[in-house]
Amino acid sequence: MISMYDLEVQRAVDEIKRHSARKVLIQLPDGLRPIAFALAEELKQNTGAEVFLSGDSCYGACDLALHEAEVLDVNLILHYGHSRMVDERSIPVVYIEVRMDFDVEVLVGKAMPHINGWGRIGLAATVQHVHKLGEVAEILRFNGLTPFIGRRGGGTPYNGQVLGCQYATALDISDKVEGFIFIGAGRFHPLGLATITGKPVVIANPYTMSADMLDEHEVMLLAMKRMAAIKSAEEACVFGIVISLKPGQYQLDIARQLVGRMEEAGKKATIICFDEVGSQQLENFTEPEAFISTACPRIAIDGVAGMTRPILTTTEAQVLLGDRRWEEIWGHDYIR
Repeated sequence: MISMYDLEVQRAVDEIKRHSARKVLIQLPDGLRPIAFALAEELKQNTGAEVFLSGDSCYGACDLALHEAEVLDVNLILHYGHSRMVDERSIPVVYIEVRMDFDVEVLVGKAMPHINGWGRIGLAATVQHVHKLGEVAEILRFNGLTPFIGRRGGGTPYNGQVLGCQYATALDISDKVEGFIFIGAGRFHPLGLATITGKPVVIANPYTMSADMLDEHEVMLLAMKRMAAIKSAEEACVFGIVISLKPGQYQLDIARQLVGRMEEAGKKATIICFDEVGSQQLENFTEPEAFISTACPRIAIDGVAGMTRPILTTTEAQVLLGDRRWEEIWGHDYIR
């Protein structure tokens, strides 16, 4: 099996044997599913276990395939692509982070023109690349710059690691730096990094070995959309309070608190529970004029395609209720 990632196949084999697992469920994010059959076959051949592949969502470490595992009566879940977030459950879960190596010096060289004029640079990465941040910092120091790597915390076990919903390591250093270099692909994490810190972000992509600056217009457009969503929700009298049943997103207590606050404000609110939040499912509830999601904040922030009514995060709901001001959250601790 050929892969640019370290799939830790031998470790997976050892864990299956250590747990004496006769039936194993493999959970993979979309980007790793093209090699799913080869991985399953290798594990079957080396352990004799019956191996199943989860075909449902795998958005993050918050999204464990516990229900599938219980129905299939498996002895072990192998969860690929994320670091540990959820406490151990009745079914053992082994997290395999899937690290990827790349030429650090070349990639930093691609980023250097974008940080011209910066002296203090924050570093952040997803778990696949966080092990390379030390090397990135060394190269920046060699070039006369001062790098900072935030301390782990808030659900991230590694210094400098960020999640789509968690940027505690970046907030730890945001007041010390002029901007961030993010090691990873796409705009999902960099956009979160910019909204939570209010600092410019350079995206250094180890897959394409290229770097570019996150467009400030993209960040401001998101801010305007979120302000518009809050403004629109101010007119609503009936709210649907969304909770997710995914183990790392389940926030029933917060949902109940929101129901109470809405009632204090003279509004009506009812809790709606989902395993996966989608526009079609939400739109089937025609009575709510707006929704508040207690699940992953990115569900609301990045938008649920096809929604005709506003959906807010819990932080945005605090602004709606007058408990906080917009200026307090944007560029500070917006994603929570």
